Amino acid sequence: MGSSQEEGLPCQPSQPDHDTGGHGGPDLEGAGRVSTTPGPPGLLTSHPPADSDDTDATGPPAALLEGLLLGDGKPSPHSTRPGPFFYIGGNNGAAIISSYCKSKGWRRIQDSRREDYVLKWCEVKSRDSYGSFREGEQLLYQLPNNKLLTTKIGLLSTLRGRAWAMSKASKAPGGTQARPGASAFAPSPAHPPASLPCRVLRMEEFFPETYRLDLKHEREAFFTLFDETQIWICKPTASNQGKGIFLLRKQEEVAALQAKTRSAEDDPIHHKSPFRGPQARVVQRYIQNPLLLDGRKFDVRSYLLIACTTPYMIFFSHGYARLTLSLYDPHSSDLSGHLTNQFMQKKSPLYVLLKEDTVWSMERLNRYINTTFWKARGLPKDWVFTTLTKRMQQIMAHCFLAAKSKLECKLGYFDLIGCDFLIDDNFKVWLLEMNSNPALHTNCEVLKEVIPGVVIETLDLALETFQKSLRGQKMLPLLSQRRFVLLHNGEADVWPRLGGSCSLRRRLPPPTRQAKSSGPPTPRAPDQPGTRRPVPPPLAPQRPQLPGPSPDPDSTHDGQPQQSGTGDRHPEQEPSPGTAKEERKEPENARPWGGHPRPTPHAPATLPAFRDL
Repeated sequence: MGSSQEEGLPCQPSQPDHDTGGHGGPDLEGAGRVSTTPGPPGLLTSHPPADSDDTDATGPPAALLEGLLLGDGKPSPHSTRPGPFFYIGGNNGAAIISSYCKSKGWRRIQDSRREDYVLKWCEVKSRDSYGSFREGEQLLYQLPNNKLLTTKIGLLSTLRGRAWAMSKASKAPGGTQARPGASAFAPSPAHPPASLPCRVLRMEEFFPETYRLDLKHEREAFFTLFDETQIWICKPTASNQGKGIFLLRKQEEVAALQAKTRSAEDDPIHHKSPFRGPQARVVQRYIQNPLLLDGRKFDVRSYLLIACTTPYMIFFSHGYARLTLSLYDPHSSDLSGHLTNQFMQKKSPLYVLLKEDTVWSMERLNRYINTTFWKARGLPKDWVFTTLTKRMQQIMAHCFLAAKSKLECKLGYFDLIGCDFLIDDNFKVWLLEMNSNPALHTNCEVLKEVIPGVVIETLDLALETFQKSLRGQKMLPLLSQRRFVLLHNGEADVWPRLGGSCSLRRRLPPPTRQAKSSGPPTPRAPDQPGTRRPVPPPLAPQRPQLPGPSPDPDSTHDGQPQQSGTGDRHPEQEPSPGTAKEERKEPENARPWGGHPRPTPHAPATLPAFRDL
């Protein structure tokens, strides 16, 4: 979680998230198949790969992307220099991304300071990249403030904010009370129409009880409530690969942690930089009764894709299951039996022999559940591709809506986030964390089948939605959508026009310019334009009663306040995870926090005269 790093900002690890152990070599296993994947009609057409993987030539302006998109993928005839160019920072998935771009005739550059790229994909976030980014001309991987979802403190604060907003809305005069037990999904072929309102998720239904150690009143509350009947897990807010994680079982371990945090707080360095010390951690109630596969603990990696931010186009994709090598023992002090990531599993001498059994496909997981638990536990048939899939989609949509009004939006920003879920032995689904820069290595057979497809469709969808937003076209149908499932179509949202105000609704062209949809439109999220969500006052966690929280380091970007954006018509109602095509496979007592407003997105000083959106 939070595995990207920002140069000049509070540092986060530059390695990909903990799926792998920082595998440094290129992903040669999956690279070769990229160029053989046919591109969908209407996107950039393929060209022979460039002779060199690097070029020092100075390319044309970044507005070349407009010519490529509006000119069916061919470089401008007026261009006298080579290009277009793409830049990849780091090794995580680099071979797959590079092969994809070269298949379109793009040329790779190695100088991170160059600004004439059409695509920039970096593991390490840099303030310079966002400062020089030309909206509507370039594609840039990772939203600047994705830490609202991808750090432990950021996600916790974001979910608390949504819980507070929903609680306030339900108590307001005329507020909609959700019916307990009602489905959170809109009508679809798989879900018959329902006349009753949808039930919203409560935070405690999917997110383990969590306390922040960087806030004095929260850590003191935790130290007070701790007893040895429950195991807790302590995690750094922005680490990965299991680094810095430890379990808390005994009173003396908690006393040592308490002394350490107090000592760090008394350190003069803490007062100069209060959010960068060792106390920037969370403690979370450890789920001691996980569902086991042949006696081993596992979790499920899925993907949340933000393909476009103007308008928001949000997608879900299946990933894979990750298993430990050793049998699960809740009393064991060996973390490799508690943490499923590959970095921890590689420490075992058996890993080389058994690594293929540490990653299962979702199909294999579904077969195992059907065989072992279907009849014995009375589960629906194909529980993985029905109940589990829908629950993961619902949780991911809930998290996105919680952060939506605060995420920074510019045409060309896109992001791929890895979401980790754990299933307990009651088949309850828990969200553990969300990771920026998810591992894209292909060091086992299942990953060779999954990762290239995820990366290729991510780029296809980012390009197609960029193109349609630039042209002012309707988003659906999406010709490049294959395995990803549409969770949120933001065309009805209030969102910033290129170089304009964020208070204007997107204007679509006349029907004659719109592509015909081959199926019914995807249900839209219940957002109402023109409303501004009030900034909630800080409230205390419900259990136990605490004083008001201190300022939240993860609620701002680079120290700048963030203005509130779009309000939801019914904050207690979740969006409808739907699909542009038929899917091919699949709290009340929260601890709220005070939010901050988001700056209105603005256009760069000089932009080409694109047609009015």
